[in-house]
Amino acid sequence: MQDPTTLFTLEPAGRDLLSGGFDGASALRGLGMLAVFGGHLDAGHLSEQVRHTLLDSLDHKLLASFDADQLIDYRARRPHISFDGDRFLDYQSPRLELHLVSDALGRPFLLLSGPEPDYQWERFVAAVLFLVDRLDVRLVTLVDAVPMPVPHTRPLGVTTHGNREEAVAGLSTWSPQARMVSGVAQLLELRLDEHRRGTAGYTLHVPHYLADAAYPQAAVAALEYVGAALGLMLPTDELRERGREVDRELDRQTGSSREITAMVEGLERNFDQHSPGAGRSLLVGPDEQVPDAEELGAAVEEYLQSQPRHALDDEPRPGAAADGGPEDTAGPGEAAGPATQPDAD
Repeated sequence: MQDPTTLFTLEPAGRDLLSGGFDGASALRGLGMLAVFGGHLDAGHLSEQVRHTLLDSLDHKLLASFDADQLIDYRARRPHISFDGDRFLDYQSPRLELHLVSDALGRPFLLLSGPEPDYQWERFVAAVLFLVDRLDVRLVTLVDAVPMPVPHTRPLGVTTHGNREEAVAGLSTWSPQARMVSGVAQLLELRLDEHRRGTAGYTLHVPHYLADAAYPQAAVAALEYVGAALGLMLPTDELRERGREVDRELDRQTGSSREITAMVEGLERNFDQHSPGAGRSLLVGPDEQVPDAEELGAAVEEYLQSQPRHALDDEPRPGAAADGGPEDTAGPGEAAGPATQPDAD
């Protein structure tokens, strides 16, 4: 493996704050970190909403930038550029960055965010571990979201995972045992655990029919879990207001279509029948095995095809012009946070 420390560049603020070297005394040592990546397990546009909410609302300084040219497949996720009549301008290059952020009360924490790397996962993770070790990060929280066959009219579900039981215990509404396709966040959590670094992960469950739209309710839940785990006050007011707008649009679209109403009611019956209190998956019967990632997708398609008519064939999809929504999905573990599910107003 090439030297992982050459994969990132310390920005001026990072060099200033870390003056005296990574091993010297620093105001940064012992902070908590939030890691969120766009791409895999990003239902409801969770990562973009979390990143923008924090960086648009809170004071922050850029500490380090990762080399996107080595990590990102541009042809798979092409960056945007503007064309102004006769010339190109404003090229938006991918940014995978580490920020120092202050919450609403001025308490500092670290934010690692940006697109999920396509290449060099182990080297990227090693670079993050290097920074975590040198800054003596006390707890790394990770958030993502998965599409699930659940209704938007029920409480948002979550799967928690990690080695800090006080930060994840008692919160999971679905804790499967399954072989699944990995993302860089899952590899990072695994390597952190191997290095005896504290981790707490929260995978939100977004209704599958809203997974491709921005679902503010998922971002609200993610920020509440992270805030509780790291002892931070994170902004959610604007997200809550957008969530109320999404709910109104969903109510309008559902009320105007019998097919969509039937689909949602079917999901509600299944959710209520296999409520989280039952202690098993919402997707399988008591004697069935927990499905893997591919089977989850097949289950969604099978359910939709079983409806009198595919609810999305001729009608506008709920949230198609609005945002998407979270529901339960994540991994093992449990984290210190709200004793109840976050309010996804």
